[in-house]
Amino acid sequence: MAREQIRAITSVEMDGEMHNLGQQRDFRRHEGLAAFLPELARPSFAWVRLRDGETLDVHQHPTKSMILVCSGSVLLTGDNPKQLVEGDTVCVSPFSKHGFKTRPGEVFHGLSIQFEGDGLYEKEDAARVAFHGQLNNPLDALYRLNDELLEKHTRNSLFTLFNSRRLQNDPQLRARFTTALYVWSRYFQRMIYARQAVCSNPVIRDEYRKHFEEEFGHDQLLRDNYNVVDEAYDPALEAASSWFLTQMYQLDEAQKIVVVHLVVESSGHAFGLATAEIFGKAARASNYFDVHAIADDDHRNIGRDYLRTLPASALPQLMDICRRAWDQIDLVHSRIAAWTLGQE
Repeated sequence: MAREQIRAITSVEMDGEMHNLGQQRDFRRHEGLAAFLPELARPSFAWVRLRDGETLDVHQHPTKSMILVCSGSVLLTGDNPKQLVEGDTVCVSPFSKHGFKTRPGEVFHGLSIQFEGDGLYEKEDAARVAFHGQLNNPLDALYRLNDELLEKHTRNSLFTLFNSRRLQNDPQLRARFTTALYVWSRYFQRMIYARQAVCSNPVIRDEYRKHFEEEFGHDQLLRDNYNVVDEAYDPALEAASSWFLTQMYQLDEAQKIVVVHLVVESSGHAFGLATAEIFGKAARASNYFDVHAIADDDHRNIGRDYLRTLPASALPQLMDICRRAWDQIDLVHSRIAAWTLGQE
């Protein structure tokens, strides 16, 4: 969209006095831009330049991007070719094919913005782009995103608590931790009950059933292993945990696979590895934490055959629910950590 499509204001009133602004055009005054911009983000900014016939080949990336034409002009290529001029803004959806090309003598200066994760070329040896001709299975991008968010997840406040060794050295802290964890464990059980109950696809229902049988009763295992008798009540923990349950009634099967297996089971595997070091040695027979360190590694891969049957057009929706689910499981972990430390 052109700069002129964003409504301008020229002054603002403060304490009864008018102050001149020249001209100010807030992106969120434009309906399309407001919908595109996230409310919460880890933004990345990069100045970009092409000149005198230089070309940025058609490519795609797993995250949305915004390009501002700060000066000059450039041709947008790919799915939606368009000549761009100074003041134009381009909103690039995840996996849209696009590139840029200048003519001889033409110069383009712009600002490239991403809203989540690393910038496209922030890590020079691990660019988050695939150029035309290098584009692989679209699901690879989903799996890369999931791995990126998992890596970020393992730096949250709960894993920081695990690494501090405070749980190893403080029995009362361990008791508070297992009490808070029991809240999430019960919601996890309800989540897999609900998914099994409402699944109508006979092939994937059988795959779910095997997972259900392996996970059944793990909340009781936690309670019995660690004598959980107290109740932890934290409104944010309850809300974030219940989000996973409600999604089983709202999402399609592909999205549920992303939530349960790509996100929750990936989190559970990392969680199990971290906590087995703390709790495993003290356990007898079947131990809640050892079980999750081992079983969840296999559970992460359930449903991938089903995902491979989907058209590429389904990918943006799967990417979106992947991000949302990681946000929620991060919140679950942060509230467990807070309740454990008495910061509720």
